[in-house]
Order: sequence, then structure tokens, then C-alpha cells
Amino acid sequence: MDFPERRLRAVDTVTLRVAEGERVALLGPSGAGKSTLLRVLLGAVPVTGTVRVNGLDPYGTARERREIRRASGFVRQGGDLVPGLSARLNAVMGTSPYWSPRDWARVLAGRVPAAYEERLAALADRHGITDSLPARVRELSGGQRQRVAVIRALLPGPRLLLADEPTSGLDPVTAEAVVDALCAPGESVTVVVATHDLAVARRFPRILAMRDGRLVHDGDSLDETAAAGVYGGQGPSR
Repeated sequence: MDFPERRLRAVDTVTLRVAEGERVALLGPSGAGKSTLLRVLLGAVPVTGTVRVNGLDPYGTARERREIRRASGFVRQGGDLVPGLSARLNAVMGTSPYWSPRDWARVLAGRVPAAYEERLAALADRHGITDSLPARVRELSGGQRQRVAVIRALLPGPRLLLADEPTSGLDPVTAEAVVDALCAPGESVTVVVATHDLAVARRFPRILAMRDGRLVHDGDSLDETAAAGVYGGQGPSR
């Protein structure tokens, strides 16, 4: 995949297979191609090669693209939430493509669409933010906001959960809680998390490492020597 204005390949000659239900960390420095690779899985950037998600082509027919997006959840760096809305309403925004006029009326009145009330309550309880749901996002801590973002991605019931630097700016204890939230959506959900933090990556059973757009490591661990190579000898974040 080329970005002509930058005259480089953001992702170059990557061959990769991730099985259903795997938990995978995608490790590498800024500019390694991690975020771009996640976007490739959603068909969001031009690509040369073959990509399949749950057997479908994200660059194929309109039906395939629609099915992939409906079966995928994405947690963006920083959460990408609306500060002035409640955590509860932010959490249901990922289901908006499926709302009926009655659902929209409920949301405009500050309520959750009826079809998602029970699942939202269960997810909030599992991730420990039930008491935070009425609060506006601007009033929440960074860790609480990230857990709201995780719930928003999980609420539609995805088969693939992608997260781009979900622990950026969080302290180690809070980052650990967010990783635990990402890794507990159910055995049938595939999870791929992009991170520059080696400590976060080591919490996953499989670690992929990228450098300069290439996949340079694929294994169940990453020692200090290999990590230094990924980061050009400077060492990763801790």
C-alpha cells in the first residue's frame, strides 16, 4: 500500500493469518504501519494484494463491505467520544446504523434504544462502569473513557474487535484494566490491538511486530534483543 505524497509504503509485503478467537498484539514504533494495517482490515485505505475478513473481501462488493463493517468493532486512539454526551449515549452510538425512528426518538430524549438496554447494562457491569453511565464523558477519567469506547465497539456484537493505541496516555494500572476489557469479549471474537507499549503487548498470547511497514516478528513472546531491533535499538515504551 503506497502513500504517493509521502513516497513510501505504509505497509509493505505483509502476509498474515489470524484465526477466529485469537488475541493478538500488533507492536511497533510510530510510523511502523500498525494503524494502517488495522484500516486495511476495514477496507479503509487502498491496497495491492488479497485481504479477507471472515471470508469476505473488504475491497469487494458493497454487500461484503457492509457485512464486514457490521461484524467489526473499532476502538480509536483517545476513544473518539463526544465529551458533552453521557457515557450511556456514547456507548450506544456504534449501533446507530440499525436504529429505527422510534430508537432515534428515544436517543433524542436521552434514553437508550430498547433493543440494547439489557446488553449495555451487562457490558457496563462486566467492565465496572455502571455507576459512570449517567455522567458526561468530559467528567470521566481516561480509563473510564476508554472502557466506554470498548463497550461502544462491543455493543453491536462484533466478530472482530480492533483497537488502535487504546492505552495511550494511561497509567500502567489503568492500561492493564483496559487491556483486560479488550481481551474479554467472548471466545468467538477475534481481537487485534495496535500498541507501541511492550508491556501491553506481552499481555497477549501472540505478538506481531512491525517496523517500516514490514512484519518483522510473529510469536508468543518477544525478548529484549528482538524488541530493541523493532525499535531501532532505542527500546520500546514500558
